[in-house]
Amino acid sequence: MLRVIILSLLAAIGSAAALPYLISNPTLNGRIPKQPFSDSFFGEFGGTELHWRARTPERARALVILLHGFGGSGFSWRHSLDALEREGYRVIAPDLPPFGYSARIARGPDWADLVIALAETKGADLPWILVGHSMGVSVAAELTNRRSDRVAGLIMVGGTPRLQHSGSGWSWLFGLAPVGRWAEVWAARNLVDETSISEMLGSALGRPPTPEEFDGYYRPLIIPGTYPALLSRMSGQGEVADDWMSTPHALIWGERDTWVPIERAKALIARLPEPVNVQILEQSAHNPMDTHPDLFNRRLLEQVQRFILLNERRAESPGPVIGKKITVNRIRAQWALVHDALAWTIR
Repeated sequence: MLRVIILSLLAAIGSAAALPYLISNPTLNGRIPKQPFSDSFFGEFGGTELHWRARTPERARALVILLHGFGGSGFSWRHSLDALEREGYRVIAPDLPPFGYSARIARGPDWADLVIALAETKGADLPWILVGHSMGVSVAAELTNRRSDRVAGLIMVGGTPRLQHSGSGWSWLFGLAPVGRWAEVWAARNLVDETSISEMLGSALGRPPTPEEFDGYYRPLIIPGTYPALLSRMSGQGEVADDWMSTPHALIWGERDTWVPIERAKALIARLPEPVNVQILEQSAHNPMDTHPDLFNRRLLEQVQRFILLNERRAESPGPVIGKKITVNRIRAQWALVHDALAWTIR
């Protein structure tokens, strides 16, 4: 009897593992183009093929790293890339795999290490200013924790660093190929049809998406292999330590954000050890860089400039400027941060 039960159980598991491969996913018919945008670049880091958008003006004062949110890509930053380039900043906007047009694999370096590897090749001689949107805030904070010697400022847009605990003991399950295939079957039927994506985008934007916005977000989401890789990567994400709090930082938030409500920003502010600059964008929802690019980019440039000035003040002290292989005079830097934050904070 026990043998029959075991054999029946094994047969059921085998059928469950094989079944998703017999189900077609006709809606997942996208592909990674050779040149998605005029400013697109591809490169391999730690065995992972990465796609990023870049602007590289001469004599830049800083490298600005733009990190998109869940379901986004370098497309999310198209207006900010233009604005930052006009002001003479070097800019990179990587697609965190498996989003955008980066490889659909879950193995290899995590997001923070991938971005560090890319940044080292594009701005090794410059201070780094990180801009994270939603999920990208956690990546930016973790990157700051690992390379605080390089980061001159951190700007959080509609998101806070992860506070949940590390993945459970069952996280290995999500790396199994049949489980990933089931995720793709489910996504093809419940997540990535045009109506669902349009509604999801409308919620994030606070209005219906334009044809350009819909196309820019939709096309990468229908590339086969996205959802198994995403399930595996997300299951391995852990909490982010608070070390980043000692780096100058600022918040930009949409007043009408229902995805990550403004209360989350208030909760984060209450935990911070020092005053923080907060920019609330009226009439904006979760994606202000899409819907209110002029206002958003003005506020973004103000913060980038503030961080650069603060970093250059450090150069005047016996300690060094970020981006150089010397230590920072922390006391002077902290007083400068408090002074600037008090002057800029919107109450």
